[in-house]
Amino acid sequence: MNKTLLITRPRHDLITNYLFFWSRYILEKAEDKGFTSLDLSGVKANRKNVESYLAKRNSGLVVLNGHGNRTTIAGDSDSPLISVGINEEILSGKIVYLRSCEAAQVLGQSCIRKGTKSLIGYKEKFWLGYSGNNTTTPLCDVVAKRFLEPSNLVPISLIKGNSVVESYKKSQKLMSKNILSMMSSEAGQNERDSDPYLYSNKLNQVLLGDSDGALY
Repeated sequence: MNKTLLITRPRHDLITNYLFFWSRYILEKAEDKGFTSLDLSGVKANRKNVESYLAKRNSGLVVLNGHGNRTTIAGDSDSPLISVGINEEILSGKIVYLRSCEAAQVLGQSCIRKGTKSLIGYKEKFWLGYSGNNTTTPLCDVVAKRFLEPSNLVPISLIKGNSVVESYKKSQKLMSKNILSMMSSEAGQNERDSDPYLYSNKLNQVLLGDSDGALY
């Protein structure tokens, strides 16, 4: 049983600010389930801290929020945290969620080859729809909620004790439900306009490594 969570929450631009606030629900569930949370937020979300914390603490679950590309996931001010051929081995033995564009495509595969137990991420862009009226209050944004609730469901389900594949399927199921709801006549125009991007997230969310792994 490993009930320690390490999470990065940079907040240097609009998108990372949304992820920063919506990740509160992950931290709240972790507290509720008796986890120890290592919260690297803001400027603390840097490579030095990630490497140091992971070397000193046996975190079973690692959640990395930030911008990225095929070979790197970044933290504060888009500084690299984990990059192919540099430091993937620090994630060895861990269950990892990369909430970032493209990072599961090459970096994710490299992490698995270098010992990461299981990894869920996105092989293409991770899209985030939002309402221009709510950018200063991300938790009140009903459009962003359609994207971030199913995205949050991956780590929240893992924290609840579900397996990696169960957590993946729950996230996929909620995305499917939201996609249909966003196509309905009752949805707002912003939701209907954002629907194809949530569908893209669903298609590009992937599970790598041990699908039966769990935290406890």
